[in-house]
Amino acid sequence: MVLMLLLAIDMWGNSPAAIISGGIKGVVKSKEEKAALEYTTISLYNETDSTLLTGTISDVNGSFELKKVKKGSYYVVIDFIGFEAQTISNIKVENQEVNLGTVWLNSASANLEEVTVVSKQPRVDYKIDKKVIAVSKEFTSASMSAVEVLENVPSIRVDIEGNVSLRGNQGFTVLIDGKPSILDANDVLRQMPASNIQNIEIITNPSVKYNPDGTAGIINLITKKNALQGFNGLVNVNYGRFNQMGGDFLLNYKENKVNYFVGGQYVEKIFPGVMTSDRRYEESGSVVNISSDGEMERRRTKQSVNTGFSWDASPKDSWSIELEGGKFAFNAQSTLDYYTEREGDGANDLATNESGRSANFFNASTVYQHLFDQQKHELIFQANYGLRDGDEYAQNLLENVGSGLTTGSYSTEKGPSYNLDLKLDYTKPIGIKGFIEAGVQYREDESVDETALYDYDAQNDDFTLLTEFNNRVDYQNVIYSTYALYKGAYGLFGYQAGLRGEYFEREIKGTETFNLSNFDYFPTLHLSYQLFEKQQLMLSYSKRIDRPRGYMFEPFVTRMDMFNVRKGNPDLENEYIDAFEAGYVYKNNKSQFSLESYYRIKHNKIERVRSVYTDGDILMSFENVGTDYALGVESMFSHSLTPWWEFSLTGDLFSYRIEGVKNNQSFETNSLNWTGRTSQTWYLGKTTKLQIDYRYDSPTVTSQGRTLSSWSINGALKSDFFNRKLSATLQVRDIFASGRHVSIIDDAGLYHYQEFSPNAPFVNFSLSYRINNYKQKRGAKNEGNDGGEEL
Repeated sequence: MVLMLLLAIDMWGNSPAAIISGGIKGVVKSKEEKAALEYTTISLYNETDSTLLTGTISDVNGSFELKKVKKGSYYVVIDFIGFEAQTISNIKVENQEVNLGTVWLNSASANLEEVTVVSKQPRVDYKIDKKVIAVSKEFTSASMSAVEVLENVPSIRVDIEGNVSLRGNQGFTVLIDGKPSILDANDVLRQMPASNIQNIEIITNPSVKYNPDGTAGIINLITKKNALQGFNGLVNVNYGRFNQMGGDFLLNYKENKVNYFVGGQYVEKIFPGVMTSDRRYEESGSVVNISSDGEMERRRTKQSVNTGFSWDASPKDSWSIELEGGKFAFNAQSTLDYYTEREGDGANDLATNESGRSANFFNASTVYQHLFDQQKHELIFQANYGLRDGDEYAQNLLENVGSGLTTGSYSTEKGPSYNLDLKLDYTKPIGIKGFIEAGVQYREDESVDETALYDYDAQNDDFTLLTEFNNRVDYQNVIYSTYALYKGAYGLFGYQAGLRGEYFEREIKGTETFNLSNFDYFPTLHLSYQLFEKQQLMLSYSKRIDRPRGYMFEPFVTRMDMFNVRKGNPDLENEYIDAFEAGYVYKNNKSQFSLESYYRIKHNKIERVRSVYTDGDILMSFENVGTDYALGVESMFSHSLTPWWEFSLTGDLFSYRIEGVKNNQSFETNSLNWTGRTSQTWYLGKTTKLQIDYRYDSPTVTSQGRTLSSWSINGALKSDFFNRKLSATLQVRDIFASGRHVSIIDDAGLYHYQEFSPNAPFVNFSLSYRINNYKQKRGAKNEGNDGGEEL
């Protein structure tokens, strides 16, 4: 049936009725990089009175087309931020299509005495369907990870444990070049060095072409690729305070139709600080207070290598393979002084805690693309495979002052996992400006978790296995998907509508077996309107899903460490979200302004609910607590005040409300939240730049409590040497040591205050060397950037 539909579409799209004469077309490219410029604005004016008649934007190939242009004389203005606008006059349109050929744009540059400023690309660029963060502009995060880069985005927050949330929601999906990873979303962000990333795309209302997983949307990391022939490469090294260090390299050889690359990275990041905690609960009718404070250190390490090649087998066929393997680890160590008070009696203890999580991993992907005779008519097949083993542990030792080591525990959780993702996408132009896209997808993942707990035996000075806490659970998920969407334009109005269907199967085998299967559908709608030259309105809607992780269903108690246990909930339901967005964008060569409003409703909201277990231990369980609502406005303004001074200001203001049932009682809580980011960059000569960033996150609420406000200031100085082949960056993060994280639980029978204050500032020095004038690609196909939604 699908094949018959596509055949009918193909016949209609090539029929005489679908061909209308009279128009203007062309291709826009960067003169410096010889690369296509996507999202270039093309505006058509009447040559007689300079009236703006219509407009469009270029696609991922730099191509543009203005249809249904009446007979007459016109001129077009072709403009892209960071480049000099070009006007083409005296365009005569008769009953034929005028081909302007390739239009070359020069990078915008201004010479002020000896100061040279080039390519004024904004740090955060708002496009039709996404925000694009230019990582090269974020040199205050040059030696850090994707997490530190994202902290400069107003809709992003990072909590006390380093977890990222997008508009107050941690249910997002992370892609690398448009492909899924075997690693957890937050693990990917923590482990990906900023020096490996070209752009970060934040897609809060993705189309049906993307998987619907993640109620907050998608964060897509676009890694650096090469655009030059011959041998070239890029090498980065960095070293900083607390022995933070890292390095990575990417070597590339491109000859005619074949491109080979090999790369590797080593990362070791250490974040020491002070941890303070205050816990209060009731036990047998009396109040127990447990307070602690001391040193804590978090450490992240990663070693990996990656390689691959791409081959243009013919003018219409291309094929690529990428492989990556390595090991990552997260470790945390703390030495805390505890004071416990029960009914007026107090006791002092010293707790030594150590926990870790590590895995060896392997990822493989291949992409095949076939182009048909008609422009933008294509078929793409993509396969991704990931494999990893998992090994987690936690050791807690409690020493009573004056009595020596009294209690302790050692817990482990390990097991392998793998995933497979097969995807086929088809795109077909229809009529004048229309496109139909359709696809099918198969996803499968399996994992095994084996847990064990050992208790310290003071008499034998050894750990004894507690067999009642031994568990093994096998998980398997399978998802079958299909989607179709249509997009087109009518004059200055662009539109896109799509529908995705998914059939989901899950099996969990442990002490009991749980099976779940269901079918879901996910509609999306995107609209745009070109108001005037360089101004655009956008409106979108999407429905998304966040399926609970396997361990959230486990009906038994798993001891995570000596003070915390976890128990799943077999009755958990999927989270669903309805997301509405409306936006306005204005751009010119010196400024960019965007205003985006959003309204989000999340159904069956899943929260980690904490309560007292036994002897002061905290039990973490999972509940569908109800519904949450977020209504907000996000704004961004960037401007080149002078040829040597850039300024940007971003902010997010939203009202957040949760209502539902928790602990068998109805509840409702709300807060007004806001975040602010400001950045200033000064060009101090031909090759030197200074950047200062300020970040503020307001307090916010959770179903059981709240988090307090946080702010920090970062600075960096960057210089280029040897004709920009070598770059040196000195960065200082959290200059005033103000970036503390505080979370508070204040619920029935439990109060828990927790604060982590890093030993800031963090000082780091990095070097980057380009071999044979290495340059990154612009708008390359099959690197995970599909060019955004073309409306």
